[in-house]
Amino acid sequence: MKKILLAIPLIFILLLLIGCEPTPTPTDFVAPSFSGETSITYEIGDELPDFTEYFTAVDLVDGDLSSSINFDDSEINYLVPGTYGLTLSVSDLSGNTSNLVINIYVVDTGNPVILGAIDITYEIGDAVPDYLLGVTAEDAVDGDLTNHIEVNSSNVNLEAEGLYNLVYTVRDGSNRTATVVVSVTVIDPNYVEPIDLLNIYYINDLHGAITYESEQMGLARIGNLVMDERSRNPENTLFIGGGDLLQGTLISNYFEGRSTVNALDAIGMDAFVLGNHEFDWGLSTVTRYRNPLYTDDQVDAPILGANVFLDGTETRPDFIDPYTIVQKGNIKVGIIGVMGYGLESSIAVSKIQGYHFASPEYWATFYAEYLRTVEQVDIVLVVLHDNGISTGFNQTMSQLSGNQKVDAVFNGHSHSSYSGYLTRTGSTSMPYIQSSSNGKNLGRVRLTLDSEGNITASSVTNLTASTDSRLNVANAEINSIIASYELQIEPLLTEVIMVSGAYMSQSALSFYMAKLMRVATGSDVAFQNLGGTRAPIMNAQNITVATLYQIFPFDNKIKTTYLTGAQINSFINSSGGAYHDIRDDMSFDDSTYYKVATNDYMFDQTYNPFISGIDSEDTGILIRDVLEQVLRNQAEVYDFFLLTNPVVLGSSYRKLDAFILKSEINQGLFI
Repeated sequence: MKKILLAIPLIFILLLLIGCEPTPTPTDFVAPSFSGETSITYEIGDELPDFTEYFTAVDLVDGDLSSSINFDDSEINYLVPGTYGLTLSVSDLSGNTSNLVINIYVVDTGNPVILGAIDITYEIGDAVPDYLLGVTAEDAVDGDLTNHIEVNSSNVNLEAEGLYNLVYTVRDGSNRTATVVVSVTVIDPNYVEPIDLLNIYYINDLHGAITYESEQMGLARIGNLVMDERSRNPENTLFIGGGDLLQGTLISNYFEGRSTVNALDAIGMDAFVLGNHEFDWGLSTVTRYRNPLYTDDQVDAPILGANVFLDGTETRPDFIDPYTIVQKGNIKVGIIGVMGYGLESSIAVSKIQGYHFASPEYWATFYAEYLRTVEQVDIVLVVLHDNGISTGFNQTMSQLSGNQKVDAVFNGHSHSSYSGYLTRTGSTSMPYIQSSSNGKNLGRVRLTLDSEGNITASSVTNLTASTDSRLNVANAEINSIIASYELQIEPLLTEVIMVSGAYMSQSALSFYMAKLMRVATGSDVAFQNLGGTRAPIMNAQNITVATLYQIFPFDNKIKTTYLTGAQINSFINSSGGAYHDIRDDMSFDDSTYYKVATNDYMFDQTYNPFISGIDSEDTGILIRDVLEQVLRNQAEVYDFFLLTNPVVLGSSYRKLDAFILKSEINQGLFI
């Protein structure tokens, strides 16, 4: 019975286990499927593709299997163009696997790059440029392609000015090209821009008048105009000086012309032509400013004197040139300087000894032809230190033609103010000019030019402060130069020795100087030349040492000799003896010798009688110093300077003589 009871629970458990077994699942035999791109194109150099963005995988049982896709790109070379296979594979949970091969097209779409190609400027005559210097080429696929660069320079002409294209080309392995075009500018280093206008500014007979005084414009104002023109039109501006530029004022004479030379140099003078008064201190005093061994001061402008020679030769003094050539734009300008014929007589004999002035016409013509044929100049200018009208020089120059042609003439010496034209056959008229003296005028000759440099028109005029406002303004740089010299001699410029009590003409002062020379030397008669007295004294004028230099600018000294009465009477009756003074209106016996005084300029002239006198003496006394002594002595006695005041010399104020210019009063020579 126990065995039966034990079997019943076992049977129950077995039945229970059989009742709990699950229902069998159907078998999955279907692989997942892919969807997405049928092919992919990759451009070399781009970021590598993320294939998960291109494909998905789905299984009927397991659903989305995209994240389980395996991508095999081991056969793909992303740096080499071509068609490659990308293998995709995925398995579902039942172990069903799908595989798919997709074409991957690796392509090269980027062009190569040329680096370092820049525009080139080439000067004719230089070495042929290396067009590949510094130029490289690169490609993302092929790497360095520098050695494959091709240069096309067929359009470039290195022998002719112009702007040309130079072409660089390079190809990569995919036959893609890069092209760079640069400019090659070919220039002629000798080429200059043509000018169509030339302004020639001119002064003559400045006589050291570098400061401003009423009509006397001064170099600061003259320089203001010239420097303004040069700054705005450097290739159209010339500045020429026509002689007698240095001698004549205290501020110039005191420094032997250095103050004037430095101011002219700062303005930018292109040519300095000799005048007769450049000999007054001895020619070497002026020419030293061109001597490279003279280190104190130098002048850039050449000193010109084509017809100035050492006696008996055709050799010019050291540092004197016959001409200068100035390049202005595309135009070569030749400037010839000549001295007036016979002007040796205007120079003290002691200063002109050893020199002579040959024919200005001959040497101007000679060098005009030389400049055109040898130096190949385009324009010829001639500067004559003389009156070109009265001498006929201007007319002669106007008739020259061909290789001897002169384009303009500038005059000096006579202190005249004139300008005009001389007509000539087959050519434009020739302008000529003289520009007064002491900086009262600034001459201007304007030449209009065509593209070949031929003169098509001209104008000529003398400018003043009333015709050009720039002459009313002082240039600061030139003003500073002048002021530095004024400071050194300030007492001589500002100390008033005496005030004049009347107007005194140059003639009256010439008679008076003859009187002073006679009294100072105890002579019987004395002579002064009108040309040695250069300025009047105005009524109520403050007389300074500077004033005395204006009146008697030349360093004339008193010389004495003994002449017969016959010689004296003959000279008094000549034009040279007009300005004289006789002791007590005495008369001269023809056979008797009398003491005579005059200045060294008159004394040394061979056509005057003094050189043949007896017992001659050079006193060394400057005539200007005698006048200063008289003025200083009179200032302690009289309120005003008058020619009628007694002549007092010496610190004792001893009355040596008293002279009233009766004849001058009668002639109205002073009032």
